[in-house]
Amino acid sequence: MSAPRVMNFSILWASLVDPSKMFSMALSLASSPVPTITPGGSFYPPLHSLSYITDNKQGTFGGVYNAPAEKPTKDHSGDYDYCTMPHPSPKSYSAPTPVQNHSVQAQLVYVEYMQRHQRRTPYNILPGGEDQPYECDNVFPYLYSGPADGDQSRASLPVYAQTYTDNTNPFVTGYVNGSCQYPQLTLGGVLDGHQHGRDLWAVYGEKMGLLPSSPKSPKVWFRSSSSALTQDSAGAVLRGIWPDHTGPLPLHQQAASVDTVNQGFSCAARDKLLSNIQSTEEWKRHLEATQPLRHRLATLFKANTTDWMSSFDHFADNFQARLCNGYRLPCSLSNSSACATADDAHEVFRAGDWEWNYWWHRNQHASQYIQLTEGLFLREIVKRLGAVAQGTLSRVYTHNFIHDGDLGPVLGALDIQQLRWPGMGSNIAFELWKTSNAQYHVRVLYSGHALRTAHGTLDWVPLSRVVDWLKPHVPDDIVSMCKS
Repeated sequence: MSAPRVMNFSILWASLVDPSKMFSMALSLASSPVPTITPGGSFYPPLHSLSYITDNKQGTFGGVYNAPAEKPTKDHSGDYDYCTMPHPSPKSYSAPTPVQNHSVQAQLVYVEYMQRHQRRTPYNILPGGEDQPYECDNVFPYLYSGPADGDQSRASLPVYAQTYTDNTNPFVTGYVNGSCQYPQLTLGGVLDGHQHGRDLWAVYGEKMGLLPSSPKSPKVWFRSSSSALTQDSAGAVLRGIWPDHTGPLPLHQQAASVDTVNQGFSCAARDKLLSNIQSTEEWKRHLEATQPLRHRLATLFKANTTDWMSSFDHFADNFQARLCNGYRLPCSLSNSSACATADDAHEVFRAGDWEWNYWWHRNQHASQYIQLTEGLFLREIVKRLGAVAQGTLSRVYTHNFIHDGDLGPVLGALDIQQLRWPGMGSNIAFELWKTSNAQYHVRVLYSGHALRTAHGTLDWVPLSRVVDWLKPHVPDDIVSMCKS
């Protein structure tokens, strides 16, 4: 798993595609043999078994890993779609089962919503260099500040960053040509964000009557990490929810060095624990099982380094970013006919899923690792849910724009059945419902579906029980724990 990720630019994107290779790649991905999977079942593969990684018959296990370069992603509301994960939408959303069948009368009174940023360019550029340029000239990533009083006579010029390559720069050789900062949102990612927001309004605004007509209402509150990826996603999604709003909005952030999301605060114990997790016999067995693939990729892309070989984080990130934005898989710079194949990509993705499940769910130190990574954010969630139930918080909606490394531990704390890598735009909704006799129940949606966990499907659970599940992952003294 990569270290905390920070970038400095907002974005949209343009792609340069090799049409023939892109078509064959998409066809291969679409036609891969996979087991029969029930609706929503593609979220829960058999990640307890190492054979899941190396069995090519598993394919993508119903997962979708391709999307157009400059268009929104197609609706795959019933599937695990890494490029743009499903979210609550008017087509698929319904009330919890007891409310729907009228066995109880209840009203939705609060939603704690968290989502990963939308699709983007890669964090990880191949060590040997990239054989395709990434182009981002179809967007103006604005970079300016202005006085809070709105005085137009002192307003800043709306300058934007335009990335370019100087042909005298010797470091460009072995990197990647193009006009992008890495990572950054793509045009497809921004368009997906708009649709994400429109669907949230259709569900929580029009259908449920929860959201106010203006985002300036004190009943709503927005938060992001300090990364421009989450900030840019917020702008797109919130525009989708409130398309007619004019003027600026506050997007709350904690200082980057002490942020309770995106591993903002330093914690030596957390880093040491991750090293221990990745030194277990089970972790070593998964590396041994994938040795042929790792050797092949290391040779193709000059990637025989610890960062690229110790987990599948870097290769999965590189391949996902390509396929989710209309690019093909990479080829060797020294031999254009030696390329990563669809089978290679599928095994990389399956191995990435296995690793995420191991980090946050299967390993014996998972609870402590969640405490050290996400315990403070979990405390914030528990506090807000309790405050709404106690009548001390009048807010109806909180939207957190965060990262995969935040969603993973939240899902682990809820004891998800199997945890695949949370894809782009992945989302968790804690819906708080108040019954006619003033009892509070929670429904937890993961990417639009009631979450399947070791506790059962979280369609209708007393608030107190959800709090009981989360509290063990909230540290009593994180400062002391991190120093230990």
